[in-house]
Amino acid sequence: MGELVAGQPALRIESAVSLPLELVSVLSLLYRAVPGSGLDPWLITARDRLPDEVRDDLDLLHGFSGRLLYFPEEPVMRFEPLRLDRRDASFDELIAFMRELPAAAYRDMVGNALRRVSLDREMRWQAPVDDESWRRALLPALTTAKLDDVMTLLANPEALKRRTISLYEGVWDSVYRVARAKEASLLHEAATQGAAFCDRGFDDAYASFTGQRVPEVLDRPPPSFTRVAFCPSAYLGEFVSYIAYEPDLVVFFAAPQLIERLPGRRLAPPTRAGDTTSGRQSTEELLEAARALADPTRLRMIDVLLEGELYAQEIVGRLGVAQSAVSRHLAQLERAGIVTVDQRRGAKYYAVNPDRLEAMAGALSERAASARHRQT
Repeated sequence: MGELVAGQPALRIESAVSLPLELVSVLSLLYRAVPGSGLDPWLITARDRLPDEVRDDLDLLHGFSGRLLYFPEEPVMRFEPLRLDRRDASFDELIAFMRELPAAAYRDMVGNALRRVSLDREMRWQAPVDDESWRRALLPALTTAKLDDVMTLLANPEALKRRTISLYEGVWDSVYRVARAKEASLLHEAATQGAAFCDRGFDDAYASFTGQRVPEVLDRPPPSFTRVAFCPSAYLGEFVSYIAYEPDLVVFFAAPQLIERLPGRRLAPPTRAGDTTSGRQSTEELLEAARALADPTRLRMIDVLLEGELYAQEIVGRLGVAQSAVSRHLAQLERAGIVTVDQRRGAKYYAVNPDRLEAMAGALSERAASARHRQT
């Protein structure tokens, strides 16, 4: 008889439609949906339609838990949306659950999100116990949020709870309620068709659902993950999106593209608001780029990157700016499409996007030429 070893549960693969999980995906996409991002035009338009206070909540609550945007996942994953009795959960059921959680739980969720960031960065984690330790925990996780704004929120857990719930309600009421009703049949069809891929290994299932190879970050899920749920998205496009929340790995796939790949199936061209094909830079794109460049530190970053691509730590060394500040500035430049990011060998390399700068210069040149014409 051979040696006895501890067994590991088999990785279960399934296809699921889940409104709560869709909301996590939509929130993260809306956060990133600025002109020049390459995301679905509906997302660009939807973000612009959000009330100012909802957009402020979107940017703040996504801006302090790392590039993987961990905090907005926390309440939904606590809801356990993949439980059999919650597969068909409605928005009202999710919000009722979130309202029942005590305010202190939301502060705990921030702590868990920061713990996950520290694990990603291979940093030693120690749970915060006072203002100073919260600041230390937050600094590596800040992207677009300001430290003082987050500290103010953490000092008032009731406000943190209220703003988190208001973000979900605001996005649902403003843009996603109607959109989801239109896309529901598409999502269910994609999940049903995808069920045929669930008896394959993870790599094959991933390729079948997404039409892409497994990215390095998802290669060989660790034994702590026992279930992979592939969930359809109407707006993901060619991007990769996932939630890694032990023991579940949720991978979002583009529902329209999957159905397009099925033999004999074709979707009608989308007619979503804001879906234009003009080659000129829109006013929104110009404003976003101008805002991104309207900072002396970000201009210095552009000047440094004009010499060639660099990874973040090299930029820190060149500019003598704190790592957390460099991360925030790079995130804004990336969101505006002014810099591109290429992940290689575990590091992110940044480079200037000349096409974006040329488009901005062209938009300004057109206005200058028009003004010159009127003066002659």
